[in-house]
Amino acid sequence: MTKNKWIAVAVCLLLTAAAYIGSTGLFYTSFRPIRNYDLVAFGASWAGLVWMLVRDSKRGH
Repeated sequence: MTKNKWIAVAVCLLLTAAAYIGSTGLFYTSFRPIRNYDLVAFGASWAGLVWMLVRDSKRGH
């Protein structure tokens, strides 16, 4: 993987962590269970990133 792809994975991790903390109130308020909508959004985002990385690796980039 190239440097740009590692940066994309790192940014995705940071955004996932921020969204999880914001959705659940972790560390700053009473904890709320994560909603199914958020789980679907996380799964779709990561599936899209994995699909893009696999597609690019097959193209030879």
